[in-house]
Amino acid sequence: MTRHRSPTLLVISFAALLLACDGNPPPAPVVVDVTLLDAKPAPSSGFATLSLLPPIKGGQHGEAYAANRAGTIIVGYSWDQAGRMNPVTWTLQSGKWTITNLPYSPTASSAKAVAVNDQGDVAGNDFPGNTPHAVLWPSSGGFVVLGCGDLGEGLAITAGGRTVVGVGRGGPVTTAAVWQPGSCRVDLPPLVAGGNASARAVNGDGSVVGGSAMSSAGVNVPVRWRRAGDAWQIEQLEADTGAVLGANSAGDLVGYLQFTCGAATCQRGMIWYADGSKRTLGTLGGETTVPRAINSAREVVGLSSLSNGTNTAFIWSETWGMRQLPVTDGAWAFGLSDVRADGTRLVVGSGGRPFSALVWVVRNP
Repeated sequence: MTRHRSPTLLVISFAALLLACDGNPPPAPVVVDVTLLDAKPAPSSGFATLSLLPPIKGGQHGEAYAANRAGTIIVGYSWDQAGRMNPVTWTLQSGKWTITNLPYSPTASSAKAVAVNDQGDVAGNDFPGNTPHAVLWPSSGGFVVLGCGDLGEGLAITAGGRTVVGVGRGGPVTTAAVWQPGSCRVDLPPLVAGGNASARAVNGDGSVVGGSAMSSAGVNVPVRWRRAGDAWQIEQLEADTGAVLGANSAGDLVGYLQFTCGAATCQRGMIWYADGSKRTLGTLGGETTVPRAINSAREVVGLSSLSNGTNTAFIWSETWGMRQLPVTDGAWAFGLSDVRADGTRLVVGSGGRPFSALVWVVRNP
């Protein structure tokens, strides 16, 4: 097993910074240059550079969930010293990542940002107690609690608009939900009457949604919803337990199927293409791969296991195959941008010690 030295960090002291987490208007951005200077790539993977994204004032850790297609905005959350999860964005300014708090209701105990579109609108959730609400943060500022007083979690947003999909809560079952600003929540049809469902991915114009739903066999299976006019139709993608977790603008979907491997339960990564074909992904030598996102080039990121059972972040493409991303103490990859003009793409996630929001700049190997 390859051993890596502990990363050398450019240490930034936050002791003199004032805490700002009481729901008031967001403070001025904090600019911190914190790069994992000694993070070593996995063998034969010197095509990616790993950096640590800065936390909010006084904070210590967080997670990065998504990047916009242009690779200019990253969204996620950062914990503050008071134990509140704060929704944030990171933007690159003069070669340094700048973090900005997003505002949320003072009645909520915390909030997180999970998705971002081409215009810089951000989707996510706030948490008044244990009752989540889907939230939209327009690029123009402020925030909008979506729906008509209903409960739910926004998990993805259309790249070209403000349609948010996720999980509707508050009833006898969870539902696959769609929100648009100024409208009440729309629940998508389940596979079986009274069955649970959840939406976790959406294409660029909101006409294709991916997620999971309870089947007639009583297990949650990966599904796709297609919109025809004002009607939605659901399609079961597989008979095995699994879920869709990500989509690109064209409507290609990624997710996993679950199966038994010896005495354990493992996952195998899948791509369900918009044209109806599909592909099973391999692993990094272990038994598990869980894809989380796919971009317009059909590159996929997520988590995969090594031959020693350790889980780590990966990127896959049709030409490269599976590649381990450089990590320290394990990591998840949650999202990625499209390929940028310089031939790179951003991959975002979390990992390390202390647990931190991460970004990889990935070049063509």
